[in-house]
Amino acid sequence: MIQTTLSVTSNLTERVDNFPQNLTQTQWTLARAEANKRGLQLLLQALFREKLLDSDQLIFDPASDAVWLPHWRSKTLFRFDGLKAGMAGSWQLNGHIHYLKNHQRPIKVTTPSEALNILAGLFEVATSKPDIERLQAELRNSTENDTLCLAYRQSWARRLEQEIPMGEGMISWLQKKSGNNKGGERFNGCLFLEQWGTLGHPWHPNYKTKLGMSKQEVFDMSPEFEASIEVEVAAVRADVMHIENMPGMSGFSTYSDWFELTFPQVWGIWKEALLARNLTVSEWLPLPMHPWQAQRHLPTEFALEIADRKLILLNEVTCVASPTMSFRTVVPQRSSHLPMMKLPISLRLTSVQRSLSPKSAQMGPRVSALLQEILAREQGFGDTLAIVCEQIGLHYIDPKGNDEHARHLSILYRVNPMHHAQDGMFPIPVGALFAPTSIQNSGKKTALVTELVASAFQDNAQGAIAFFHQYAQIVVTATLGAYLLYGIGFEAHQQNSFVLIDADGMPQKLLLRDFGDIRIHAEALRVAGLTLRCYKADQTVFEDRQTVRDKLLHAVFLCHLGELALLLTQLYDLPEKKLWTVLRDVMQDAFDHLKPRIAPTLWKEEHALLMEQAWPAKSFMRMRLTESADDELRTMSNPLVGLDPSDTARINGN
Repeated sequence: MIQTTLSVTSNLTERVDNFPQNLTQTQWTLARAEANKRGLQLLLQALFREKLLDSDQLIFDPASDAVWLPHWRSKTLFRFDGLKAGMAGSWQLNGHIHYLKNHQRPIKVTTPSEALNILAGLFEVATSKPDIERLQAELRNSTENDTLCLAYRQSWARRLEQEIPMGEGMISWLQKKSGNNKGGERFNGCLFLEQWGTLGHPWHPNYKTKLGMSKQEVFDMSPEFEASIEVEVAAVRADVMHIENMPGMSGFSTYSDWFELTFPQVWGIWKEALLARNLTVSEWLPLPMHPWQAQRHLPTEFALEIADRKLILLNEVTCVASPTMSFRTVVPQRSSHLPMMKLPISLRLTSVQRSLSPKSAQMGPRVSALLQEILAREQGFGDTLAIVCEQIGLHYIDPKGNDEHARHLSILYRVNPMHHAQDGMFPIPVGALFAPTSIQNSGKKTALVTELVASAFQDNAQGAIAFFHQYAQIVVTATLGAYLLYGIGFEAHQQNSFVLIDADGMPQKLLLRDFGDIRIHAEALRVAGLTLRCYKADQTVFEDRQTVRDKLLHAVFLCHLGELALLLTQLYDLPEKKLWTVLRDVMQDAFDHLKPRIAPTLWKEEHALLMEQAWPAKSFMRMRLTESADDELRTMSNPLVGLDPSDTARINGN
């Protein structure tokens, strides 16, 4: 078995089996430096965006690339090289950080955890030493995991350069591979991109934190290492589980019948395991579970249920599956047709524990049915929107109604995104568009999105503008239409979104998944003549429209479209205002198109709130400082305000 020591990348001496050995000391050093750079960038951006640091105190030196931040009380001076503010609260750090204290020589800050420790004394809010130390540990964990990821990608990239034909891009190569249906099972190019494009949250400084896992477990179970895991299929008493089916599903009468039809080989092994224990098969349900959950958490969390023979862990019954960008959502057998499984894993990944609540298990199928009805009414909002349906959800019924216990024993089954790869269409995870690639001999570091720009338009600044216009039209038409007409706030950030492209690489449709945190306005739903049975009051459906609007603005317009605009401006050396002007005009067109269908007062109010007034921004650092899982929102200047109206004509080339 191959082993590689990771002491090059961190102060740990853990060994990781099967990690590529063809990496040099220089490559490890580069991976570590890049991970630190990424971490520092996101940390500083969060601190300034969330106003933990006061950007008004910055002193910009016009004679150099330096930016100074003085702290007079502690007699400390910070220097940031290449620090630049962008639109929508973005910040870029293209150099180093130093600090000077009491006239001593400058000290270089190289890691996010160091930077947090030093900068915490400047925060606009009071913090405790234990909170800072806890957050430092999270940042160190994130940096170590990202170093591992970036080192692995170097080896992976070299393999891809051998596999992809000379002169062909990754996307066209995957489209061809996925179109080959020999033997009845085609290659899942979408899953390939989910794993290859897993680089982390665009705003969160803890973008790679996986607390509670060893480095070996991180490598064995994470998508960015092309992982496959052995999902264990337990047996749960049928009378202790709630089953939620999406209305309209046909071809089976019970969950067990569906499971047998969908996973016949696993069902056969599972059935034999029950019979070997002299159990009546009809009294039990098969329940796939993440191996970490089955081996490390359930034996203690569900010790009573195991002792009472409500839950039987069958470690001999397994199904090979591959994790997607969401880590605990897996694709069985890397299949292009089998349903995906969203599994609870009781670990803190990024910032919150990734269990699966009874609410999500029940509401997934119900929301999917509602959205399907709306899409049928609206003809997919001009054929710009499709969804990945959550067909079946199961969760444990706690006798005391304790959802915090039940959330650790549950599952959601989703339609495979490759189901939408029809009529020449191909789904690309939006997060993968941001992933850097140096495939073939381009001679420069770039990102996957440039392949779409070059394929659909031209690989230059004007092509990037045209691409963003086409892309924004699709996303805005779909999400703003759903919001204004039906009060739906999709959590359509990069990880939850796919773009369906045609054979020429042209974006054609937005494909959305994961409705666990979707928000819907009650009054808008009533006006549309629709209803949704909620798990509990004040969940999923809200009387306050702002709650829904906040979700839409943060997930869609900031973390999705805003980050894509920022990326394209960097790749093609464009002024940020150009692409935000494109987005403003696309949004205005959508508002104008929908105006005849919306009450005048509501149209005017929403137009002002989205186009003119301040936007909400999620405060990830403030949430982590208080260990809160609830969203904390602050406001930022609306990036659509103050744009030169004449920019539109210049963008269109007139």
